[in-house]
Amino acid sequence: MISTEESIIRLLIAIVLGGLIGYEREAQSKSAGLRTHILVCLGSCLCMIISVNIAMEYFFRYGYTNSDPGRIAAQVVSGVGFLGAGTILANQKGRSIHGLTTAASIWVVAAVGLVVGAGYLLTAAAATLFVFIVLTLFVRLDKYMRRHSEHTCHIHLVMRNSTGQFRRMTDYFQGHHLALQSFRVLSEEEAADIEVEATLLVSEDLDGGSLMSQLLGLKGVLQAELLDLDEKIKVKEK
Repeated sequence: MISTEESIIRLLIAIVLGGLIGYEREAQSKSAGLRTHILVCLGSCLCMIISVNIAMEYFFRYGYTNSDPGRIAAQVVSGVGFLGAGTILANQKGRSIHGLTTAASIWVVAAVGLVVGAGYLLTAAAATLFVFIVLTLFVRLDKYMRRHSEHTCHIHLVMRNSTGQFRRMTDYFQGHHLALQSFRVLSEEEAADIEVEATLLVSEDLDGGSLMSQLLGLKGVLQAELLDLDEKIKVKEK
């Protein structure tokens, strides 16, 4: 059985390891931060310790040979899924999802707590180090890959100066995963038609003609011009 002193040591280690992962999420201002990750790791470790001790006690005291030391701990894996789901935010209008990495970190930190509770301290420490590396250093790799799969393009639009026109345009950008980097109005505020310039972050395989056709299909858009790498691709007018 796991003694009280050893249980306390494992719980303290779970606090430290969970805190390392939680610190990185807290630094990124995520929905689940330092305290959440510490509590998940601590609770998982406690469940594993109790699960092992109950199984061992039933075996030595009552002679039960079918005691499962992982029965209580197994519920952590499914239970932590509800907590992870709470960190995922879905934007149905923009068709985007945020918080998947934080939800995954909660799931991993629960596994780390179980490993600590089972007594595999070196394995838990190594796993925590790997998770910390993935959350920090791999961010640069992710940004590098994004830069090589996406590029900026400049759009010139002429639209009706009507209520909700800018909202329709931004909703289109969000719905088609086009990141708006800059936006500038060139015409007077009281003008009947508004002339704007926008810079978008788009994928390399963007079809300029298709984008122009869809923009011109928006209500109130009169002209659309897409410039890419200082070369005019398409100019259309209704």
